[in-house]
Amino acid sequence: MKNLTYVLFLSFVLTGCAMQAPTASAQSNDFTLGKVQSQLKEGMSSTEVVSLLGSPNLVTSTKDGGEAWTYDKVSQVQESSNIAGAGAGSSGNFFGIFGGGRAKSENTSKNLTLVVKLNSDGIVTDFKYQSIKY
Repeated sequence: MKNLTYVLFLSFVLTGCAMQAPTASAQSNDFTLGKVQSQLKEGMSSTEVVSLLGSPNLVTSTKDGGEAWTYDKVSQVQESSNIAGAGAGSSGNFFGIFGGGRAKSENTSKNLTLVVKLNSDGIVTDFKYQSIKY
C-alpha cells in the first residue's frame, strides 16, 4: 500500500511538471489562411507583418532593394469515425455493438504558402498566397 501511495504521488508530480505552459506564445507565429485573407494589407510595415504572422521561413533580396518574405506551413489532419449497425443479419445473428461495424480513417494534408514583397523602406507592396489541400 505504501508503494502504491508513493507511485501515485510521483505520477501527480510528473503530470504537473509536464503540464507547464510553453514559453513561446502560440499567437506570436500563428500563420493561418484566415489571418492572411482578413488582416494582411498592402502598406503595412515589416514590424506589423512580423507581429501578425511571426518570422518568415525565408527572406530573399529583390532587384529593387527590397525583400521577399516567404512563409510556408504544412499541416496534417487525421479524422476517423466508426459506424455500427444494430439488428439482425440475413443469417439471423445479432450484430451491432458486438460486431458488424465499419471504421473509416482519412488523412488530409494542407499546404499554405505566402510571399510578401516589401520595398526598401520595409513597407508591404504586394503579397500572394496559395492554399492546397490534398
